[in-house]
Amino acid sequence: MSEQLRANTSASAPLLRVRGVSVTYAAQRSIADLLARRSASGIVALDSVDLDVNAGEIVAVVGESGSGKTTLARVIAGLIAADEGVVEVEGEGPNDWRSVGMVFQDPYETLDPKRTLGEFIAEGLEAQGLPMDRVDTALEAAELLPAAAFRDRVPEELSGGQRQRVVIAGALALNPKLVIADEPVSMLDVSMRAQILALIEQLRRDQGIAWIFITHDLSLAWAISDRVVVLYLGAVVEEGTAEQVLRNPAHPYTRALLAALPSTDPGAAGTHSLAAGEIPQGDTPSGCRFRNRCAHAIEACALTRPPLEVAPGGGAEHRVACIRAAELPPLS
Repeated sequence: MSEQLRANTSASAPLLRVRGVSVTYAAQRSIADLLARRSASGIVALDSVDLDVNAGEIVAVVGESGSGKTTLARVIAGLIAADEGVVEVEGEGPNDWRSVGMVFQDPYETLDPKRTLGEFIAEGLEAQGLPMDRVDTALEAAELLPAAAFRDRVPEELSGGQRQRVVIAGALALNPKLVIADEPVSMLDVSMRAQILALIEQLRRDQGIAWIFITHDLSLAWAISDRVVVLYLGAVVEEGTAEQVLRNPAHPYTRALLAALPSTDPGAAGTHSLAAGEIPQGDTPSGCRFRNRCAHAIEACALTRPPLEVAPGGGAEHRVACIRAAELPPLS
């Protein structure tokens, strides 16, 4: 994002405002629960998440599988309801979701193999009572040209990259101001990934569309985003500009995600292990969520849930939830 655009957006109210959003999924009772006649504890997917997205901004939401990324995407898109919290687009509640589009991870599952591309895009238009001439406009915006050559085709005639462009076209047909893309390039090869990323950037530039880019891959977040939000076990543990978070990570979890990226050094051994253990299932650990996997954890980390605070040496936008952030050694 240009400095001028950043200044303009930061001075105005955010396009998307998420405050205190929490979601807990019901869990099946174990045999021990049944014998003890107690209810199963729920699975906390999101815990008091705050998020702002400005007009024309690309925000990457990153984390491992199970971090809550997809749940957050579905809440913002209005596909599931939050147990607590507020989601507003342009200051309004979830009454008119035309302003929010959704691009799912798997275009092979999203597209009905028996329906034409035109029928897929028209379905959303019909549901909103919008004119059908937007079908061709959406195909053209997704660079499926000429639109007439694609309108009557079926998914099996397309490559994986073309299928994902159709899914993007379906989101664009409603003229959204915000599009949520959930791992949109994870099933594509490297060349197709680059093309889809370029398309997202072009749509942001030409149409002013804001994007939430969900990914587990921090290299993609670096390539596409203005800001990065790091989720772990349903909570934001670090956020800031892409430069701040990915060049100067202040949370041990963010550092672990970066360390797990494949090395560009031919002499390196390959990828590093992410962190000790895996994302815990069931009850959320007391205190810091990451402490059971963190090499820097001390006894105090188990006592208090760390708040998001300005990162040591960072700007006001760079915030981290770690009581030891100021003590972490510099990255080598």
